[in-house]
Order: sequence, then structure tokens, then C-alpha cells
Amino acid sequence: MKRTDATIIYYTSNREDPGFEARVIENLLKVSGGLPIISVSQKPIDLGKNICVGDVGTSGFNMFRQVQIALEIAATPFVISAEADCLYPPDYFEFVPPNLDKCYRDSNLYVMPDARDYYFYKEEGATHAQIVGREFYLQTLNKLFEGAPKWSAEEKNFPKERTRKPDVFDKIYYWKSENPVFQIKTHKGMRYYTHSDRTPIPSIPYWGSGKTARAFYLHGVKRDEK
Repeated sequence: MKRTDATIIYYTSNREDPGFEARVIENLLKVSGGLPIISVSQKPIDLGKNICVGDVGTSGFNMFRQVQIALEIAATPFVISAEADCLYPPDYFEFVPPNLDKCYRDSNLYVMPDARDYYFYKEEGATHAQIVGREFYLQTLNKLFEGAPKWSAEEKNFPKERTRKPDVFDKIYYWKSENPVFQIKTHKGMRYYTHSDRTPIPSIPYWGSGKTARAFYLHGVKRDEK
């Protein structure tokens, strides 16, 4: 049965390599089970219902402003995050949280932290792999943005600059998808930094080897294993 309680919110600064982001979007459409998508971008894109905000710059502040815009438009109880440098398995979109007033993040998360590295590294829970009650998320952001400018490319680590808190949510809850989400961190996205364990992992379930995954998604080519 098709899920009707969630909307995917996709937000991007459109600074990733166009081929890479096109393959991210292609994967998203392939695995997301026909869920409605609201995309908020800095250039027009053909993905679900698109809202283009213009070239407002990259920062944590602007990322959450784009999220806020998507939340105002979404009409489902839950929203599922998707970002322009992340690859998702089908089961990421299947988790149904027990509560509408909590943030749930996927703990089965990995990152490739720079353009030269084809290993996976275990990552902490992050905003690019979460599902949250729409009203709860919107109310949280509305409160954080009280008295704030519309856009701010300078506030890279929002909300820390305003609240001294490292996260928009006071408490995070976790679930674990059967197959992992992974991010290719090119440092061209909305936020520059990420946090991960430093133990290199050559392959992960569903995606296979890091060498092959990076070759295809980042460069659009398949390479034989050496």
C-alpha cells in the first residue's frame, strides 16, 4: 500500500556538480515509493513541487530557511529529509515514527568525507537522514527564526550562533534502517562540515564498495574492481 502520511522535503543550493546531483535525484525518485516531494532550491529544478529561492548562499541558516519553506507547503503529518549529496535506500522511506512531536534520525549512516577518498566512514545521526512531524518541525523553526533576517549566508552553524545549542532539536531519537544512507561530502553543499568516525570501511550493504559507488554517483562511470 502506498504511504500517504509523509512528504519528502529536498533542499539544495545547486552547487554540486550537475551530473552528481542528477544521479542523486534519479536515485531518490527510484527508491522513494512515489511519495510526494517538495524541493526548495537556489536554481529551478524539475523535482516534485519546486520552489526556487534564488542564489541566497550556503549556510546552516539558509538550509533551515529552505526547510521552513517546504514545511509551510507540505500537507502530510510527517516530512522526510533528503539532501543533494545523499544516497538513500528504499527502506529509509518506510519507517513510521510513533510520535509526531519528536525528531527521529536514522543511525545507519555513512559518509565519504572528501573528493579523494573512496572509503565509507560511520557517521553520527544527521539532518539529511531524519523524519519529523511537520507541525512540530515548523513550530521549532519558527521559534528559532523569531527576529531573524530572511536569509543569512554568514551563519554557517545555525542555530549555534543564536542559541548556543548545536542542534535545532533539544533531543533526538533514533531508528535504524535495514540498509544504510550514505553521503558524499564534496563541501559544495549547504553546510561544510560533518562528523564521523575515522575508521575506513571499504564497502557497506546495499551500496557495495566505496570505490564503485563513488565512481558511479560522483563521476557517472562504472569501474572494474582492482
